[in-house]
Amino acid sequence: MAKHTQVKAQNQNGNSLQLTQHETDSPVLPVAQLEQLQAFRPDLVDWVRDQTESEAIARRARLAKLDIFIFVERIAGLLAGTLISCLGMGAAIFLAMNGQPAVAGVIGGGTLVGLVTVLVQGKNSAKPDE
Repeated sequence: MAKHTQVKAQNQNGNSLQLTQHETDSPVLPVAQLEQLQAFRPDLVDWVRDQTESEAIARRARLAKLDIFIFVERIAGLLAGTLISCLGMGAAIFLAMNGQPAVAGVIGGGTLVGLVTVLVQGKNSAKPDE
């Protein structure tokens, strides 16, 4: 993916400054340098191209594995959160049915507060950094 950043500034005297940056996550072969290499050692141009292709394949495989790990981590977090909240509410119900309404209220209320906190923080932290 490519990222393009441009910043402009101007002072009170009318002087201005502009900064432009463009970055990409894939290797871009410099054409001018490849032409110079072609004139010097034509056999290395194919080698550089092959190495760039091999690196791109390895990078894509690594990113695919990373995506799988992130997915598994998120699903495990959801399952753990569900289990903990169900155990907390189950304990609160059990205590309420066995004559401990105050303790059941504290445990049930704590479980609900924890769930709401996680949901609110999860929505705020899911925003991408720009």
